[in-house]
Amino acid sequence: MQEDTQRAQSHTMPPQIEQYIRNGIKQANLVKKKRRRRFIRLGSGAAACMLLLSFFFSIKLSPAVAAYVSHIPGMEKLVELISDDKGMRLAVEHNMVQSVGASTSLDGVSFTIDQVLMDQKRMLVFYTLQSEKLDQHVSLDKIELTNPNGKDWQYGISWSPGNHKEASVSRDRFDVYISEDSNIPETLTAKVTVAIDNAPQDTPLYVSFAIDKTKYVSLEKQVYPVMKEVTVDGLHFTIEQIAVFPTQTEVSILFDPANKKHVFDFDQLRLVDEKGQNYAFWGNGVPSRAYGENGMVYNLESTYFVQPAKLYLKANGIRAIDKDKLEVVIDAKAKTLVKAPDTQLQLDALRQTGDGLGMDFTLEVAQQDVNHFYGLVNELTDDLGNEYDYVQGTSSTRDKETTQSYGYWFKRLTNKGEPSFYTFTLNNYPIRLHGDFSVQVK
Repeated sequence: MQEDTQRAQSHTMPPQIEQYIRNGIKQANLVKKKRRRRFIRLGSGAAACMLLLSFFFSIKLSPAVAAYVSHIPGMEKLVELISDDKGMRLAVEHNMVQSVGASTSLDGVSFTIDQVLMDQKRMLVFYTLQSEKLDQHVSLDKIELTNPNGKDWQYGISWSPGNHKEASVSRDRFDVYISEDSNIPETLTAKVTVAIDNAPQDTPLYVSFAIDKTKYVSLEKQVYPVMKEVTVDGLHFTIEQIAVFPTQTEVSILFDPANKKHVFDFDQLRLVDEKGQNYAFWGNGVPSRAYGENGMVYNLESTYFVQPAKLYLKANGIRAIDKDKLEVVIDAKAKTLVKAPDTQLQLDALRQTGDGLGMDFTLEVAQQDVNHFYGLVNELTDDLGNEYDYVQGTSSTRDKETTQSYGYWFKRLTNKGEPSFYTFTLNNYPIRLHGDFSVQVK
C-alpha cells in the first residue's frame, strides 16, 4: 500500500511563520485516490505537518529552458519536480537556479544538494539521497538548516519522503519558507536524518552549501494595491493587495470580524490574466498563512516574469461555517458526539488506552467533494485541561464514494485525570456559501 506524506518543521521561527506552516494543514486539499493516506506531526508545538501531494505532469519546456537543461547535469529532474508550476518554470528560464553539487556520505548512504532555486521568500532545495545497497529504501526523516556562524535565522521547512520507484535512490526537493525580515545566511548546513527501510538512523549527515544571493537580490517584489470589497452570501471580505515574487504570488485578503461565518478556504482560488491563463496553487508548498487577526495570505503561482496587463481573482466557491458550529465535543464516557456541525459527521469509535487516544469518524460529502480529503481536527483539549500531542491520522474512502473515513491518534502529555469530554475546533469542513466571485485586481 502506497502512502503520500509531506512533513514540515519550524526552526527559530516567529509565530507568523509557524502559522504559515500550520495553515498548510488546514488548507491543503488532496486529490483523492482509493487508498489510505498518513498524516504525521513531528515534535511538539513548534513542529507542524501537512499532507501535500506532488502532481507530476509531462514536461513541456520552452526552447530557452530546454537549452538550459541540456547542458547542466541533473536539471531534467529539477524541471520534473517543478513541472506543475508555471512560475517556477519561468524562474528556471530566467537563470535563477544555483548549481551546488555539495555532497556527504556515511555508512554507504550519500546525500547531495544538487541545486537551489530561491528568492527572498522561498527556497527550493533539490537533492539526491542514495544507498550503495540496491535493496535498501532510503528517505529523509528529519531536516534542519543551520548557520555555520551560529547566527539565528527564521524559516520553516517541508519535505516529502522521496521517490518510491527507486528503492535505493531518492531524488526530490524540500521547501524552505523565509520570514520577510529574516537575514538569509551566506552559507547553510543541512543536518539530515535518514530513514533506511522506514527506520530512522541515529547519526545524521551534514553538508554545507553556499547561497548565491546575486541570483535574486535585484528581483524586488512587485506590489499591486487592490482594496476591493467583496460580499458573497452575507460574508464580507476585502482583497487588500497582490504581492508578486519570482517563486510565488501572494494574495492578501482581510475578513470582516463582524462576519457570522468562519472561512475555511476558497474552492479553486486563482488569478486569471487577459489571455485566460490561470495561476493557482498546484499542491507543492504551503497554500496559505495567517495575516493578522482577521486576514489570510494565499500563495498562488508566480506571475513575476509574465507581467500580465490584467488580472482577475476568481474562486468557484467558499467553504465556510457558522462560527458557533466550529467546535466539536465528544462525550468520553458514552463515546458519542455531543456537538457537531451537522449530521454529516459521525463518531465511529473512541479508543482510550493509557496515554493514547484514538478517534474514528465518518464524513458524508457531496459529489463535488469526493476528490478531496479534509483535515478535520485541530488542537485537542478536554474538560480537565490535559494537553495532547497529535501523532498521526489516516483518511480513506469506503465503498460508497461519498462516504469518507478519518482516523486520528493523539498522545496525552499530562495526567490530570480521566476526562468526561474531549473538544476540538474544526480545521476544515465541506460546507459552502451560496455563490462564487470574480474581481479585477490589476
